[in-house]
Amino acid sequence: MRDEYDVTKLKVKRRGVLPALQGQDAKQAKVRITISLDQDVVDYFKTVAEQPGALPYQTQINQALRKIIDSDEQFDLEDMKKKLLEDPDFLRKIADYIRAA
Repeated sequence: MRDEYDVTKLKVKRRGVLPALQGQDAKQAKVRITISLDQDVVDYFKTVAEQPGALPYQTQINQALRKIIDSDEQFDLEDMKKKLLEDPDFLRKIADYIRAA
């Protein structure tokens, strides 16, 4: 280990509220996170973001999540399970996946 390090060259990964937005309304403050998304989801939003006048893809993902949160319809896990178990296409894909494993 070295006795001295040049700390001016260190890369700092920040988490939490961005420094420029600290002190603002918590709902509107942007928070830097690391998240794993399916590649096709990211590709979709990046493709849309390439259109003239489109918002950046990260903003679009944030807006899509905000729309879900703000919607009147609450997410019901049990209801979703029931719907999936009654969906023949879903069941067929699960069966195909199991056969291929």
